[in-house]
Amino acid sequence: MKAARLCLAAAALGLPAMAQAGSGFLASPPAIDRGEIVLLLGGISQEGATLKPSSIEAEIDGAPAAAPQSLETFFDFAQTAAEANATWKSPLALGLVYPWIKEVPTALSDAILEGVTGFLKRLPARSNAYATLYGRKRQPIPKLKASELGATLHDLAYLDGDRPNLADAIRIDLANLRSDESPCKVLLVVSDGRDFTDATGEGPADFSAVASDIAKAGVKLLLLSFPAPDADAEQSGKSLADLAEGAVFHRAADQALELQSTLESLGQAIADMRRVRIEIPWSWRTLGGTHRLRLNLFSDGKRRAIEAGTITLPAATGWLLGLGATLAGLLALLAVLLGLRYRRPREEPSLLAAVHDLIGRGLSAQRAVVELTRSFPESLAGLTATDPAWLSHPRYPLLQTRAGRRRFEEIVALLRHGDDSGLGDDLAAALAEVLAAKIPARQAALSIAARVPEDQQSDFLRLGLDDLASHLRKAGERYPVLASPRSRGAALAVQDALRAQSGASLAVAWLVRAAGPGPRGETLRLPAGRTVLGRSPSCEIRLDRDKQVAEQHAAISETRGQFAIEPLQGLVKIEDQAASSRQPLGDGDTIEIGESRFVFKCVTTGNLG
Repeated sequence: MKAARLCLAAAALGLPAMAQAGSGFLASPPAIDRGEIVLLLGGISQEGATLKPSSIEAEIDGAPAAAPQSLETFFDFAQTAAEANATWKSPLALGLVYPWIKEVPTALSDAILEGVTGFLKRLPARSNAYATLYGRKRQPIPKLKASELGATLHDLAYLDGDRPNLADAIRIDLANLRSDESPCKVLLVVSDGRDFTDATGEGPADFSAVASDIAKAGVKLLLLSFPAPDADAEQSGKSLADLAEGAVFHRAADQALELQSTLESLGQAIADMRRVRIEIPWSWRTLGGTHRLRLNLFSDGKRRAIEAGTITLPAATGWLLGLGATLAGLLALLAVLLGLRYRRPREEPSLLAAVHDLIGRGLSAQRAVVELTRSFPESLAGLTATDPAWLSHPRYPLLQTRAGRRRFEEIVALLRHGDDSGLGDDLAAALAEVLAAKIPARQAALSIAARVPEDQQSDFLRLGLDDLASHLRKAGERYPVLASPRSRGAALAVQDALRAQSGASLAVAWLVRAAGPGPRGETLRLPAGRTVLGRSPSCEIRLDRDKQVAEQHAAISETRGQFAIEPLQGLVKIEDQAASSRQPLGDGDTIEIGESRFVFKCVTTGNLG
């Protein structure tokens, strides 16, 4: 029997079927997660190779929607979710049916066992799995996790198998899947099609009815067949043909190696599916309702349209809309009464406050990029498109100084320049070394942090999943370990460990005399905590040669790496502007006290954590 030209893709996760036309792509039913539409997308060719579309477009109710953004693979998502939450459950439940009898040639039996083991290893470890091995009798295995089932299968002895009963084995596994709480259910059947479960025990069961039962249960059938003995070839062929009518994927394998590799490919196809997110339109949030999502996928110059499903959002209740209208009216009235002193800028970047804090702590642009990459790995790129109006907002006074604005521009320039930097030579060598030695991620991160320049660390931390995979493949030409199939997961773990590193913050500041009584270039170190400047002997820094300085003229203090100056008994100017109250200080600011003029300098180590 020829392999059916179907796409596995996400069908194993309860996805809508596509036309049987060679390789193809499918999408999972969409869901709402953190205010966005999230779905799984993947594909497989008839030969078993994982496919990925070259581009994706989305339509909502027939109109173009925001461009979908591809996230991590299903396997990586499951791994991250499982590490973050000990009670997380995979949405996938697997049923597994295959013959385990001496009558199957040894080479094929070995290929089935190794292929099934490889299939299970590629799935998220916490996925529920059920197995029913069959011969003349059945050997059901109670619910296990996918990571546990593979080892269990190797310990089972052959069953009596002179008259195999495939249909009974399928029904046992199907009953287990019906009772499982996972929303997405897959049944993988590996068989030569022989069956003797009719009323007389001499002929096959009604496999059209079996296929119908599987479909009614909402279970997706994956069917992989191999040749039956010549004496039973006609019977098994008809049984497999009837069963394949309800299968999402069906392939016939003649050789042991082909059988094993196809099983492993099926597991990898599920693991390689992508989580895709799409922005929810504003009208949905306001009006609710049910809306239809359609995906247009482009691959090999061909366009494939997929009806992904519908999303329903509750409409806002009348009182909520009324309250919103009332509040909107009050705000509008308040704006008219008070006047708009500042132009309303576009959406404020969530990390702008952190940038302002880092500038205030006196960090260099390169060091600031490293700290921001650790704390904001996903949203950092948005800083390069900051609305200029936010840079003049009173919430960020340091960005209105020459030194602060210059440092902000340096940070943005580094972010733009680093987009294509990828893996630097030092980092690639260090990463290859720790992966080859199988050093745990946390220890590997410490080693890389100590040996690799910060600019290369920053570039590495900003790489998303797709870019990371691309750079690993390129670096694999010099360091083969980086091109191995699992190097991506290990590199992601090192990324996370680097981002999680934190240490005690240390802030050091000093004043450099630029003019006034005293040696030009004189350095006055500011002690920790609060420093009072003045003529009095009680001051931490005495300026007794300056007759214009008061007894306790001003105070400079530090809080969590942020420095500020406060006038006490005398006039203080910052960047030629008089300060009437406590004002923040940034590295490079000029300060005038009496007849003296100083340049404020500071350095802060440690990250935002």
